[in-house]
Amino acid sequence: MARHRRQTTMQRFAAHAALGAIPLTAAVTGTAIAQAAPPQFIAPPQFIAPPQFIAPQPGVTTPATPGGAQPGVTTPPAPAAVRTPPPATYVPPQDDARGVAPESDYAPIRQVPNRDYVTPLTPETLHAPEPTPPVAEIVPEPRIVRAGDLSVSAPDFLNAEQIDQVNATFARPESDISQYVRSLGVAPSRADSVAASAVAGVVTGALIGCALGSTIQIVTAPVTLGLTALLTPVTCVTWGATGAITGGLIGAGMGGLR
Repeated sequence: MARHRRQTTMQRFAAHAALGAIPLTAAVTGTAIAQAAPPQFIAPPQFIAPPQFIAPQPGVTTPATPGGAQPGVTTPPAPAAVRTPPPATYVPPQDDARGVAPESDYAPIRQVPNRDYVTPLTPETLHAPEPTPPVAEIVPEPRIVRAGDLSVSAPDFLNAEQIDQVNATFARPESDISQYVRSLGVAPSRADSVAASAVAGVVTGALIGCALGSTIQIVTAPVTLGLTALLTPVTCVTWGATGAITGGLIGAGMGGLR
């Protein structure tokens, strides 16, 4: 039902490839310059100064450090930037009921909605989809993994950049659902409720479907033929997909009625 605008894997690979090409380009360029430089004058042996009188040059005469870093040349990589959403703006309930959304809803990213109200769903105000501005992706607090209404503390082995990538995986579909529901004439607060509940339902349904299907497969598959290890992952995917669809529909309905 909703229009899905997902970021493709190729786009991310292209971005990483472009970043990875920068140091390679610098290395090739530096090699070419060094090869094109004029030959240095070599003094006869009797005029060569003893080694102790040669002033060290950082990055040239200093011994190489572990890992290939060159003092004065190699710059340590900057830490990964963490996306920080702007402060949320407030819209009164009566304006929300008329379709007025907070200004922060249309920023590149936004905080988790923390309204003290959710406008009731009124079927008489619904209409065919109309052009609606894109809704900002939701970025939770640091060290939190969020999938709609589901939020858990991130495990220690995930760094800030990895947590942001996981959250973005769920945040983009959530913002798309909210945008589409708003285009039908639903109040922004109710649209956010539907979107968050739908995403949480998809995740919950997928996990339940995978677990249930895998359990049935393990119990019923002929272990002596060695098919359990082969069929269980397939069963997990197929049952998980069915559970995700079912959970998403149930979640969207709960988000529209709560």
